[in-house]
Amino acid sequence: MTHEISTRLRTAIYAEESPEILTTILRMTHPAWEAPVCLVSNGEPLIHGGETYHPFPFTLTLPESEEGVLPVLNWEAQNVTRELIPQLRSITGEIYARVAWVLTSTPDVVERGPFEVQIYGVEYDALKISGTMTLEPVLEEQFGWLTMTPGNTPALF
Repeated sequence: MTHEISTRLRTAIYAEESPEILTTILRMTHPAWEAPVCLVSNGEPLIHGGETYHPFPFTLTLPESEEGVLPVLNWEAQNVTRELIPQLRSITGEIYARVAWVLTSTPDVVERGPFEVQIYGVEYDALKISGTMTLEPVLEEQFGWLTMTPGNTPALF
């Protein structure tokens, strides 16, 4: 699968030196949280879409582009400040998130994404936080083509 790369990003990639920085932004939400958690992998705050993204050391591993393979991103963050632990302890269920890549010089122009993901299986210890992000909510997909209703399967009801 191919992805378009903007001229601005391509120029920055091919330049011997460039002031451009490609950074990952992550906006996490959960019904139990009062406000979304907005993080940027760069060391400086970033304003994207009117929201301030706070610097936090994290990495995302992109999914493989293979047919028939469920697209999964692996998320890992350094937990040395322990800022996210109280919010993660206060919830159950999945966390909804939006992931995108932007250049710091033009933070409102999305270079890659945005991907709407669900974060499952968040684990943490004294040094790191990790989780798995799925791009497609497979467990919410309808299985089979027939919906059983009293109209089309009266013997079941």
